Amino acid sequence: MFLLVYSARLNPRLGLAEWVVSAREKSTIMAHALDLEGTAKGLVALNLARSEPAVAPAAQLIHLNDQADFPTLVGIAHVLLERAPPSWIRVAVNGGRVAREYIPASDLAALAWLGDEFDAVLIEAHQRAVAPSEEDVRKRLGDAAELIVLAALRHAGRRPVHVALISNAYGYDIELRTADRTDRLEVKAAVRRTCGGVHVSRNEFDKSRLFGTEWRLVQVVFSTGALVRGPIGPAHVEEIRELPGASLRALAPLESNSFRWSESAEFRPPPEVWMRSGIVPDPAFWVPSER
Repeated sequence: MFLLVYSARLNPRLGLAEWVVSAREKSTIMAHALDLEGTAKGLVALNLARSEPAVAPAAQLIHLNDQADFPTLVGIAHVLLERAPPSWIRVAVNGGRVAREYIPASDLAALAWLGDEFDAVLIEAHQRAVAPSEEDVRKRLGDAAELIVLAALRHAGRRPVHVALISNAYGYDIELRTADRTDRLEVKAAVRRTCGGVHVSRNEFDKSRLFGTEWRLVQVVFSTGALVRGPIGPAHVEEIRELPGASLRALAPLESNSFRWSESAEFRPPPEVWMRSGIVPDPAFWVPSER
């Protein structure tokens, strides 16, 4: 971006193609290694540059074309993140701090050059971002997990009932009935870096105790790519695993003068109590993207 904006300042009468050629002719190896044409088209698409009748960078970039020092590059990052905030920005920044576990690995690597400015840049971008709230993102992942499990069970010839659509009072999301048994599945969503903990409501915990071996927790572990706005499908599912109700209940202390349940609690089951699920995602099923 700096090379393009710098070239536009030196040669303000260029068209788009000539603009790219001019930037590539700068005496730097990097100029030949970068996708300058794609970046130029991206600037135009984001209304950060005009290409006709002649190239003209937007006002936000005018003061960022003098010297390619660190403050200038950070300034460019601010402009880009404000104009095109990544869809994970709201869930990755919360309470004035950055939770790197919610940032896709590719984006984390691409932003690593910010160094000590990493958190400050993202926090400011978060303040200006027009993106889903943290609750919206969590709900979307949770809904996707339930739909993927439902589709997987139907693909396997089962007839699941999505009771979560009826009421939260059930204390689980999906019901599977046979002649002699009813399986009750509470579905939770996570990404790899957060799958060690699960939030369970008091009602879910009580229902696990009421239904005994019929109740179990199913955790769908997504890749961080599922946090980016777009369709969610089988390629985003890294693992589906299960936790028997008895294993969950064994982790909770008995209520006493020093411990009381509130609306929910976070459980962190040891890895060995999780079981690999037999639920396999339907390869043809996708959860549609947000409008």
